[in-house]
Amino acid sequence: MVILDLPVADWWFEDRTKITTFVEPERMRSLIDMCEKSISILKRYELLSPSKIILSENWIFNEKVGEQVKQRRVQEGDISIDYPSLNENELATYFLDWLKKEQGATGYVYPCSIQFVGEGTLINQDGVKQGFQNVVSIEARFTEALVVDVITYSTAWLPNTLAGEPQQEIYEWNAPRLEKALYEIEAALGVEPIIDDANEFCHINGYRLDNARDIDGEVIPIDEKGRIIG
Repeated sequence: MVILDLPVADWWFEDRTKITTFVEPERMRSLIDMCEKSISILKRYELLSPSKIILSENWIFNEKVGEQVKQRRVQEGDISIDYPSLNENELATYFLDWLKKEQGATGYVYPCSIQFVGEGTLINQDGVKQGFQNVVSIEARFTEALVVDVITYSTAWLPNTLAGEPQQEIYEWNAPRLEKALYEIEAALGVEPIIDDANEFCHINGYRLDNARDIDGEVIPIDEKGRIIG
C-alpha cells in the first residue's frame, strides 16, 4: 500500500442550488455543513479523522462602501489550524467560531479554499488495519457554487500496484469501503460528483478505481510521479 504526494483520484461534489459569487455567513455555513456531513461518513469508514484544517492564502474580503458591500481578494498566507479530536458533528461550530474571532472588526473575511487533513486506516493483505496520513482528504471551495472535493492519495483501491503487481487482497479489503462512503456522501449532499474518468495514475469508474491499461487490458506500469515506466 502506498500513499503518494500527488492525488490518485478525486470526486468533485458541486452544489449549484444557489449560484452566486458573493460569499457571506450563510454561504460559509452551508459549505462547512457539507464538509461536516462528508467527514462524518468518512470517519465512520475510518478513511479520515481530521487533525488539521488548512486555509488557502487567497481570501475574500467583504468591504462596505457606502450602502454597498464589495468583494475583493486579499492574500493572508496559508494558515494551519489544529483540530482537536472532537465529535465530527462539532466541526462546523468549532471552525465557524474560530473564523468569527479571526475576523474581528475587519469585516467578513473568508478563505477561498479549506482543506481537512488527517489520518485514515488501510487494511493490508493479512486483514490488519494500519493508520496513514492522507489516505483521504477533503478540499472545500467557493466557486459560483459550493464544492466539496473528496481526494485520495492512496493506491489501496487499485487491483494492482502502480508497477503492475497484483494486490487483490488489499483491493478487496479496501475498495468497497471507499465506494460505500462515496455513495453515502452523494446521498447526504444530494448531488452527483463530477468525475474525470482517467488521470496519470488510474481509470475512475464511478466510485471504483482500476489501473491504467493498454489496448490488450494489460496494466501499464507507472511510477509514483505518474510517469509510464519502461
